[in-house]
Amino acid sequence: MKRMLVLGFASVLAAAGVNAAVTDDFESYAVGSNIHGQGGWKGWDNTASAGATISDAFAASGTKSVNITGGSDLVREFVGVTSGVWSLTVKQFIPSTSSGTSYFILMNKYKDLGAAADYNWSAQIQHNMASGYLTNDLTGVSAALVKNAWVDYRFDIDLDQGRVSEYYNNQLLGTRLWQDGGVNALAAIDLYANNAGPIYYDNFSLTQVPEPTTAALLGLGLAAFLFRRRVS
Repeated sequence: MKRMLVLGFASVLAAAGVNAAVTDDFESYAVGSNIHGQGGWKGWDNTASAGATISDAFAASGTKSVNITGGSDLVREFVGVTSGVWSLTVKQFIPSTSSGTSYFILMNKYKDLGAAADYNWSAQIQHNMASGYLTNDLTGVSAALVKNAWVDYRFDIDLDQGRVSEYYNNQLLGTRLWQDGGVNALAAIDLYANNAGPIYYDNFSLTQVPEPTTAALLGLGLAAFLFRRRVS
């Protein structure tokens, strides 16, 4: 009698306390559809009219992206992102014909139809298409906008230390405190058109970065997952 010994990698992740990644390349949605109510996305305060449309005009990969324009105020909430180190990445495309000022926002507190105390901002970056610059409203740091090309946003968020490092097009915009008067958590991302646009986003990802000891455990778990031992 032979038995196969296989250790599932998912169980190793769970044992290590690593949360599953949240990713979206917007390929599973119909072109022209409002993403409100799909894939965890919704309009601000759960309002359908503040949702956003899936487009095939531009895509960083595949054929689709989400178009933030006009009345779009698109939110994606997160549950349990209250400790550890996280990396949030997304690709952005601004056509040269875009106009107005649009915002990329991360929130440490968010609640649909909440009171003032239920909201707190950890990042608010405005994209001024007329001036050709983005500005971090919380630090005053500015950088030249890239247009007609996909660029990377990255936020390295350390909720244990309460700090965040922000990158645009591989340029460090700064490292600072994650919150002021809020909490050390990532509650939501908010893509706010502010009656401007269009701006396209694609390949969204939020992943937890393992601590060194956890990474070692994951390495052992992966080795066990790949190694199969036959027992007679």
